[in-house]
Amino acid sequence: MRVTLKLLFFALIFWMQAPASAKDWVNINAEKPISEKTALVIFNGFGGSKSGCKAQMAFWEDKGMDVLIPDVLLRKSLDDSSAALREFAQEYHLEDYAEVKAICYIAGAYLMHTYVAEWGLPNLSQVIYDRSPTQERAPRAVMDRFPMVGVLALGPVLRDLSNVDWPEPPASHVLRGLMVENRATSIMRILESEARAMGPLEYNWQKIDPLAADAFHLPLDHDMMYIRWDILGEPCLHFFEHGAFPADLPRERLNDNPFDKSLPIPEVVR
Repeated sequence: MRVTLKLLFFALIFWMQAPASAKDWVNINAEKPISEKTALVIFNGFGGSKSGCKAQMAFWEDKGMDVLIPDVLLRKSLDDSSAALREFAQEYHLEDYAEVKAICYIAGAYLMHTYVAEWGLPNLSQVIYDRSPTQERAPRAVMDRFPMVGVLALGPVLRDLSNVDWPEPPASHVLRGLMVENRATSIMRILESEARAMGPLEYNWQKIDPLAADAFHLPLDHDMMYIRWDILGEPCLHFFEHGAFPADLPRERLNDNPFDKSLPIPEVVR
């Protein structure tokens, strides 16, 4: 009975956090030729809900770039998701932009890397990655402990992500920045033992990605990274403009235990 209740509790949390259908979000300046414009492509993962896309667009829509947020992480499989991204790139002619910048969440990074490896994107200049030492273990942790619930909530694509070989990142000329989460989500607190069983959690950003140009740490969890653009926005804009994050942001981990749910959450900046 206790196991059944725990499973139902986990299923409820997972269902509440599974993304509602977002569909593609685009904001395009039709008055300039594409060859003179920069595109910002935001490659979301499982947290790419309608509210997340709305928050992303609200910050980026007036920053002088075409903003493209593809809804291409499909339940059926990673192969289908990659095919959907290919169709999106063709529809919006990503290769014709003067420059492409990107923000990548976990599953979105897989799709972006796969696309670049297969099709190329020579005008890709900068990528900011959301990196989470805890959440990056979520697909495998869920499939180890609650495989049926995970697949029901997110589809077989979750199973694919749990055991896939990660593609190589874009070429070294692409400037890379990292935003490192320092707080575990409620799901990962439930799956703490599975996550820790995979080995030490690495928070040294230069070890997470030795080729990254810069990084900063945040007291946010993975779900918050889709909506807290009051915290994320200006540092990302600064990186795109200067090739580095603001100097006053923390480059070291913020706490010793990311699974501690009592960690303070920053107030919303108005």
